[in-house]
Amino acid sequence: MKLQTSKKTFIVDDDPFWTAILSEILTDMGYSDIVTFTNGTDCINNLHLNPVLVFLDYQMEDLDGLAVLKAIKEYFPRIGVVFCTAHEDLSVAVDAIKHGSFDYLLKSNANKKEVASILAQMKNEQVFANKVY
Repeated sequence: MKLQTSKKTFIVDDDPFWTAILSEILTDMGYSDIVTFTNGTDCINNLHLNPVLVFLDYQMEDLDGLAVLKAIKEYFPRIGVVFCTAHEDLSVAVDAIKHGSFDYLLKSNANKKEVASILAQMKNEQVFANKVY
């Protein structure tokens, strides 16, 4: 039985193929309120929709993922962010974590098991920290 959740989730990525893959993974996991954006500006402008989770691409046309991550964490620090990228550069992962990303998902390794593992870790940390999302 899969978890059913109506908590709003954003996917911010300019690659429609990756967005479709991640949307399918999340839908298969029971996520039903998924909103996609192709750029960081649209994500920032829609944070008033109160997502609890954002999957955020690193390299986009208008703003890079780090700039978007900083804006999210400045104004909405409780939103969980998972940084997603095709770049196998450890410095990108370190920067993302340093600026508040919960985890770093390498697109080439992304599958339902990997995403589920990240979300389970995030949920466990929220429970232990008494955070309510």
